[in-house]
Amino acid sequence: MRGRLVTLLQQTVGTGLSVEEAQSILERSKAWSPPMARALGGHIASHPDALTAPSPHCPGSLPRLLQTLKAAGHGDAVTQLACAICGRADRKLSRPTPKGRACDWCVSRSVVRPCSRCGNSGHIVTRSKEGATCRACYRKERRFTGPCAGCGQHGSYQLRLRNKSLVALCRPCAGFPDRECVRCGSLSRVHAKTPDGDPLCSRCYTAPAKLCGRCGELGQLAKRGRNGEHGVCYRCYTFEGVCTACGRFRDGARSSRAGGSFFCDSCRPRPLRQCIDCARGKEATVIWPVGPLCRSCYSRRRRNPGPCCVCGVSRILVGRDEERGGICGPCCGTDIDFSCRRCGASGDILGDGICVRCAASGRVNDLLTGEDGQLVPALAPLAQALATAPRPRSVLKWLQESPSARLLAALSASHTEITHELLDDLPQDQTTRRVRDLLVHTQILPRRQEYLNQLELWFRNATKDLPTAHAEFIRPFAEWFVIRDARRRAARGRYSYGAAASDRNEIRAAIKFMQWLDRRNIQLAGLSQTQLEIWLTQASNSQRRGNAAFIRWTTKRGLTQKLEYPIYPTPAPVLFLDEEEHEKQLRRCLTDVSMPLDLRIVGSLIRLYGLQLIRIVHLTADGFHKDKSGAYFTFDKNPVLLPPTLARLIEEQIAMGRSRSALGSLAASGHPELLLPGQPASRPRSPAALSTQLMKHGLPTIAARNTALFGIAGELPPIVISDLFGVHRNTAMQWATRAQESWAGYLKALRTTE
Repeated sequence: MRGRLVTLLQQTVGTGLSVEEAQSILERSKAWSPPMARALGGHIASHPDALTAPSPHCPGSLPRLLQTLKAAGHGDAVTQLACAICGRADRKLSRPTPKGRACDWCVSRSVVRPCSRCGNSGHIVTRSKEGATCRACYRKERRFTGPCAGCGQHGSYQLRLRNKSLVALCRPCAGFPDRECVRCGSLSRVHAKTPDGDPLCSRCYTAPAKLCGRCGELGQLAKRGRNGEHGVCYRCYTFEGVCTACGRFRDGARSSRAGGSFFCDSCRPRPLRQCIDCARGKEATVIWPVGPLCRSCYSRRRRNPGPCCVCGVSRILVGRDEERGGICGPCCGTDIDFSCRRCGASGDILGDGICVRCAASGRVNDLLTGEDGQLVPALAPLAQALATAPRPRSVLKWLQESPSARLLAALSASHTEITHELLDDLPQDQTTRRVRDLLVHTQILPRRQEYLNQLELWFRNATKDLPTAHAEFIRPFAEWFVIRDARRRAARGRYSYGAAASDRNEIRAAIKFMQWLDRRNIQLAGLSQTQLEIWLTQASNSQRRGNAAFIRWTTKRGLTQKLEYPIYPTPAPVLFLDEEEHEKQLRRCLTDVSMPLDLRIVGSLIRLYGLQLIRIVHLTADGFHKDKSGAYFTFDKNPVLLPPTLARLIEEQIAMGRSRSALGSLAASGHPELLLPGQPASRPRSPAALSTQLMKHGLPTIAARNTALFGIAGELPPIVISDLFGVHRNTAMQWATRAQESWAGYLKALRTTE
């Protein structure tokens, strides 16, 4: 992009402009950094004649470049951009407006604020301890009606300071004869003269651009240089420094309310006013015809346009009619308009007059553009999904801060096809996983059993540095026993995170066991039962459970002598809720509107049907259906009748499509939408995170599920429980046995009492 800009300057100015001089001009114009170069290059790509016929809707680097070229002696080859309001081409155009780029004076004239003296809205010309003063009040306070102290002529004159006292003097007596300005035609004091000797007023005069001694850029000087030194421009002298409040080096100004301390624009102290929307006394961010607005209410109005009660067009409502409702800027008689100059939509406008969605779309295209300046065709679905995301501000923040966005930019800049294998060669950290999820969500990459593939990648990294003596046992065990069995389970159905964690624990325990044998100089073939039992006493609980598969595998294949490994049965459930507490929690889930909707649904499904969290997070929206007899949800093979309250909650969840992802609750074709979408929406929520959130609301998971399954097992046959709720038949039989034993003990105790 920078090379194209240098070439364009040489083509426009001529061969006399060297590459170094062109780069220096771009640097002084602040168009050499990558973001500025991309913005300027994109504008020139859409406006090829931008240097000779500039558009008023352009990035700020273009007028700076034109003025720098003129100052460098190349003004005849380019056309200076004029202010979109006053039409002058000799001013700094730093303020974007709906009409185009304008100078600071024209923008300041359109800003109207309330005066502390008269209470009316007007142009503020000065500030004091009492507050802001408009031009009319300022002139009234400084004017005297009577005879002139010099010539005696009666009239209304401005008070002037002479000999340490204020006296009323007309302009001729004050020594300031009024003359007609050659540009605006007004009769006023002569502030300067043109090269031809014609008078200029202070409003039409612009100081020539000179070299700043601090930043080295051309601009109007705020302080003249002395003793041969260069002066200082306004930016370096006045409007940039370390903020007293936040301590950051930012643009700002000195505040008279704070004793002349320097504040950035965000921290600058403002007078407290009552917000017209929230009625709280806060600093007013803006004052519209409707009244003063605080920062939060101002942002809310900008992001939520509505229909104007006068013209009916959906716009930002800046005024109010007490009878009919909100009024837009044009209908209020003001030029306050938040219409995007690119798409025409009214809403949250960023710099240069474009809305947040257009800005996000442009930055997404810049992110996914290759070195040839064209959008990578394979990433077009991702660009479309990001450009049409329901929360464009979240997309902008993600593009600015997320390392996943930087990884995507690097992948798009390379000329390599993006595949699962390419991502497998990268570090398997959170950034790579999120990029993979994003590409799968937008169907750029095919969906796969991610937990199984992550297990294989983990095994490859965990065993690459194993000693040869260990690898000849660990690799066959992991590849032909653990991972092979994992592939079979993944082919039959869903391979869950818990299953992958258990398989990793078996491989990890086998590696730890081989290391323990090495430290004691014990060969695997010579392992005795006594030595195995010694290890069992020293190992952790997870290692003892995980190493059982490795010992049985080596024994079955004759790699060790016949060893007996203890069986660790699954302990019986001990956590239960009493019936009253269980019903109380279920009632909270169904009726407590202060709880999040997704937690209410999860808590109800656990307490009604004893479902596991891992099954709940994989439930899809197409499992819910309604007919004349009621609402049903298919958890496994057969539909289950839902209570009306729970059916209403699930229906509301599906209708709202709540997703934490910036892409929204979009579902890839061929894959139904999840009932509880994660981030991105094609990925399920984390069961552990849901369990933690339920515990924060006083809703335990394990005890509630045990209580629900115990009650169901006492009422339904095991085969019905298995078909309805997806519980394994052996698990259903165990729960039925526990329920029968409980009833048998209860009846026996009852007969003994009688």
